Amino acid sequence: MVLAAFWLTGCVVVVHEDKRHPRKPDVDCFPSDVLIEEIDAVGKLSFEPSKRDAYERIARRPGLHDEAQEHLVKAVFDNLSFEPSKRDVLMALISNPSFGPAGRQAILSQLDRLSFEPTKTEILEAISRR
Repeated sequence: MVLAAFWLTGCVVVVHEDKRHPRKPDVDCFPSDVLIEEIDAVGKLSFEPSKRDAYERIARRPGLHDEAQEHLVKAVFDNLSFEPSKRDVLMALISNPSFGPAGRQAILSQLDRLSFEPTKTEILEAISRR
C-alpha cells in the first residue's frame, strides 16, 4: 500500500537556480569609427530637432571614445543652428560618465561660438562640477 501511494503520486523534482544578475552592457560596444560615421550621418538630416535628438542620444552613450567626443562637439557647432539645441547636446555629453579631457578641450576651444553669455556660463559650470 505504501509503495502504491508513492508510485501513484509521481515524483517531485525541485531545482534550485541561483538568481542571475543581468549582464552589464559592454562599455566599449561602439567603435570610434562607427560612431564618427553615425555622427556624420546625423549631420545630413534636414530638421534641427531630429539632429538634436540624434546627437543627444549619441552624447549619452556609455563608453564614448575621446575621438568620438571631439567629433560630436565639432558636429554640434557646425550642424546645429539654435543655441538651445547646442546646449542640450553639450550638457548631455558633459553629464556622460565617459566625458573626458578630449571632450572638455573640444567644448572649451569652441565655446566662443556660442552667442549667449548665460549658455556659456551654464556649460562652464557643468564642466567645473565634473
